[in-house]
Amino acid sequence: MSLYEVGISRPRRNAWWRWFLVHPRADLLWAAALVGIWLVVSAVLGQPLMVEDVAEDSRRTVFQTLATLSGAVAGLILSSISMLVNVLGKKAPPGQRALPLERLAPDHRRQIGEAFLSVIPVLAVLLVAALATILVEGDSATGIWPLEAVVFTFGAAAALGLVRMAWALRRLIAIATS
Repeated sequence: MSLYEVGISRPRRNAWWRWFLVHPRADLLWAAALVGIWLVVSAVLGQPLMVEDVAEDSRRTVFQTLATLSGAVAGLILSSISMLVNVLGKKAPPGQRALPLERLAPDHRRQIGEAFLSVIPVLAVLLVAALATILVEGDSATGIWPLEAVVFTFGAAAALGLVRMAWALRRLIAIATS
């Protein structure tokens, strides 16, 4: 079996991984499940939910860092998309053999594009949610766990999307250098 005309050994063994890679819409479900498990374990153990009892300065730093990273990564992805469009749209001169990336099927081009584009809205919501959490929590001694849960859910979903993007880039490099 070949994926993007790059041979993969034992495709059965990686079936779950491939499912993850071609279903970017499931990121929020995986992230919500992770945060839900965190909340259940915290409740069972009688611990504070999320990071509501962490010191105010530390909480603020975490959410400021998440907001900064999400904005910066979204900008990087947008510039990467423009380069990706340029690379995937490049055609071989008439009479020459087709370029490796030119041989990609339209479905594969769409999947690669989705790997990049699906992360941007998640990062945008993460940015807004992190900034809103900073503003709403203000100078209070304790945090508001539902807001924090939203931030961590979108943070985990963004991380899953970035893993998918790294996979797509690795595949593009493998194809381009074959």
